[in-house]
Amino acid sequence: MLSRKIIPLLCASIVLAGRMPAQVYAPAASYSFDTDYDPPGDTDKVFIFNRPEYQTEITASIMAVSFDSLPDWSFQWSVFDPVTMNYKLVTTIGSGWYSEIDTISVSSGYQVVMTKGSDTDTFRIWLLINDLDLEITNKDEEDKLLFGYYNCSSLDLRADTTKIPLFYYNPETAAKLNVDNHYGIRWTTDNEEATSPSRALITRVTKPPSQDTWYILTLTDDFGLERSDSVFYESIQSKADIITEYINLGDSLEYPEGGYDRFYDDDIKSAPGKYRFDISGSRNMASYEIEFGDGNVFISEGDTLNVVHEYQKPGIYKVVLTTKSDKPYECLDSLSVEAELVYAAADNFALPNVFTPNDDGNNDRIAAFNDNNFFRSADVSVLTIDITIFDRAGHKVHSYAGSIRDWEGWNGLIRNSNNRAPEGVYFYVISMFAAYEDKNKPIGSKVMSGYFHLYRE
Repeated sequence: MLSRKIIPLLCASIVLAGRMPAQVYAPAASYSFDTDYDPPGDTDKVFIFNRPEYQTEITASIMAVSFDSLPDWSFQWSVFDPVTMNYKLVTTIGSGWYSEIDTISVSSGYQVVMTKGSDTDTFRIWLLINDLDLEITNKDEEDKLLFGYYNCSSLDLRADTTKIPLFYYNPETAAKLNVDNHYGIRWTTDNEEATSPSRALITRVTKPPSQDTWYILTLTDDFGLERSDSVFYESIQSKADIITEYINLGDSLEYPEGGYDRFYDDDIKSAPGKYRFDISGSRNMASYEIEFGDGNVFISEGDTLNVVHEYQKPGIYKVVLTTKSDKPYECLDSLSVEAELVYAAADNFALPNVFTPNDDGNNDRIAAFNDNNFFRSADVSVLTIDITIFDRAGHKVHSYAGSIRDWEGWNGLIRNSNNRAPEGVYFYVISMFAAYEDKNKPIGSKVMSGYFHLYRE
């Protein structure tokens, strides 16, 4: 690699004893360094001019300034001819203390001799026009990634460059000196969820994003020249997204019969119970499938974005959503979440021992729930309940068989008539079936009996 000495002021100068230096400027140059051959006084410089865009016109200029900035200096400019390896005189403009060439459009070498009396300064300067073309090659006229360069698991990005070689000559030996130029490669995207490709012109992206994404390629060389190109990837990858929500028993949409929230606290997710699954956040979904974890599966063509499922048993269920994008790719993605229903033991179930159906708003019904009017000691997972209430003489005054959620309790009327039961002691017998408390005993049963006092004061 050729070594260079960077010249921050983009100028060449000669310092002779007892006076200020003469200088040659290239103020619009992007970069400058000393030549790799060694002229007397290190006066030979290389100035780099970057084209703003590939093959666009650029006009470079150089200016020679005398050391004293006084008139009466003569300037003799010549341009290097790589065929003859000699300098040929050129016509220039300028006053008696400076001279300029401002029409340089190609890489060239120049020499200027400044003369005034016995003072002579000589400079040799190389102006190199730096250019680079960058193109992503596997895209169409609308900048979209071409068909065949992507699938469900990866996408390929391909780019190529046209690099303009930079070189100058040693005018003493006619040796051609190449200028090293390194290129930094960087891919970026406009999608925060997308991974940036590796720093290569030909690269592969694994796990393509589920969102349409622009991929931008930028090249920067040692001399600050920058080129960019971009390609649009229209995503074919599905993205699964699911939100779970337990549906309280007070939800009038899912429990139109209503009143269940009086039976069960919202904090306790008692079986059987319903969950709502919201998949509206999924992307590129032509169809999907939900495995609820209890053996049931829901399949949709994507026209339903909210699904309600009722679990009959207590437990923790692994719910798996699998989405599929449109044909011909049908890319799959999956995501799992949990849904949980508790088992509240039947041993916690109890009825009150005092019942006051006097329409005062407290304990007006004997029941298994409590909102001032009703009583319930604990939530239980129950499929059915069978209850019979007797008076002391053994006469049946109330009975119910069915879901505990649908039992509204006893209101103190004999067998649902208008006859009010008198005060006294009453007995009950309950056959209760707990819901799937044990995998080895899918349904457990228990018979409960007891008594309570009915008061009307």
